Amino acid sequence: MSDQYAQWAARPVRSLGQVPARIPLVWKAARLYAHTWRMARHRSRHRDAGHVEDALAVLALSTSIYHDTHWYGVLQAARAGATNAEIAMALGISIDNAQDLVHRIAKRDRELGQHARPEGDKGRH
Repeated sequence: MSDQYAQWAARPVRSLGQVPARIPLVWKAARLYAHTWRMARHRSRHRDAGHVEDALAVLALSTSIYHDTHWYGVLQAARAGATNAEIAMALGISIDNAQDLVHRIAKRDRELGQHARPEGDKGRH
């Protein structure tokens, strides 16, 4: 385990603000799995501080992962040639909202200067 991962794993996560965008997606997923597994194992117990910590971590981590994958999926769909209507249908949103989303994501991608990767994903799968 790398020192950076150990530091990330030891850090408390109770809110989305405690999940930096630079954290690799696979690290976020590993923490999400650990917290979810602990919650499932102890779900029959009374509410305690550990259960609350796990529940808040699951909420924050799953939200962060959703945003990363949502951004990446829309970017890849647009790059692959999907129309705004097709992206809208896939997301269950209006075509106008899809068009705005595609433009915002493309602009952010240009500003970040990244190529086909969401922030925090360094190709580790």
